[in-house]
Amino acid sequence: MLKINEKTLDHLEKQYPGIRKSILDREKATLPVCSRCGSHDTAVVNCGMVGRTINIAAATTKFKLVPNGPKSGDYFCNTCEQCFN
Repeated sequence: MLKINEKTLDHLEKQYPGIRKSILDREKATLPVCSRCGSHDTAVVNCGMVGRTINIAAATTKFKLVPNGPKSGDYFCNTCEQCFN
């Protein structure tokens, strides 16, 4: 789910050209349901803290950012807060 408004998207686009597309592509993505609880509220997991990825993670619930690898899984469940593959 998108967590920011259009004005914020415009502001981010000025700072990070192309970020709007990255955020909206993640919003449209079909992700697997959680293998633990069956929730559809899931996210792709990515490692590393860079301004661009921090802002993508802040903008959508479909992108989970962890500071360092290795990742605990490819996906993250926003309901049970666990990683899974």
